[in-house]
Amino acid sequence: MVYVPATRTVLLFAGTNSPDADNCFEDTWMWNGLTKSWTQVHPMSHPSARGPNQLVYDEATRTVVLYGGVTTGLNELTDTWTWNGVNWRQQFPASNPGARNGLAMAYDAALGAVVLFGGAVGACCSNNLNDTWTWNGVNWTQIYPANTLPRPRNAANMDYDPIRKVILVFGGDSSGPVLGDTWFLIQQP
Repeated sequence: MVYVPATRTVLLFAGTNSPDADNCFEDTWMWNGLTKSWTQVHPMSHPSARGPNQLVYDEATRTVVLYGGVTTGLNELTDTWTWNGVNWRQQFPASNPGARNGLAMAYDAALGAVVLFGGAVGACCSNNLNDTWTWNGVNWTQIYPANTLPRPRNAANMDYDPIRKVILVFGGDSSGPVLGDTWFLIQQP
């Protein structure tokens, strides 16, 4: 789910009604806060049904970006889709972060790009990741922060801090204890 400033609505795509993602959806809904109502929209094209994926609003392209997730059969996805307010469009970047679910994404206004962090590969999130990627509207690029990386995790929360001009990552699941640590992604000039 993501807030879309251009339309002043909240966009919801897909999801599951099971913790094992054995019943995924492929529907698109919009929330209008003025009328306090959900409306299902029926775009001509849309991503396939999927569970734990992530949506983020890309201010630079004025689109919503969706990456990854898992299908009902727990097949992990590597596709990138964008929502322009009317329709979903699959993107075909030269590189991508690879199969994963439970990833975290946020738009970094200082970078002018979407940032993706972590996630998990494998059944029941058995292989957590701690890599960092950026989306510039055309391609995914892995970046290598100069500081120490957070430990691998999935289901972390991530957002942009406009005062410090940094991405903030909090918590997540480490295939062990639930994490409660906080990290900042600081880009070197």
